[in-house]
Amino acid sequence: MSSIKVMVAFGQQTFNLIDAEAKERGVTVQELLRAVIIPDWFRTHGELLTKITMPDANRRIQPLTKAEPSLDQDQGSKFHSNRLYLV
Repeated sequence: MSSIKVMVAFGQQTFNLIDAEAKERGVTVQELLRAVIIPDWFRTHGELLTKITMPDANRRIQPLTKAEPSLDQDQGSKFHSNRLYLV
């Protein structure tokens, strides 16, 4: 299972609410965030996040080697540029 790093910022009022909830449950704010709040957020917003960060997720990535025009034409170099192109 891969891990996802998440960084969040809260205003004081929101933090106080989360802190009170964590104390009521007998856990730390970090434990509440990791176990309840962040997983719940991903359940409700995960599809939107995927559409924003990976709009072409259904495409496959295919390696394509082609000559680098600036190197081959300008300097007569035989070097090629290896690139990945979405197809």
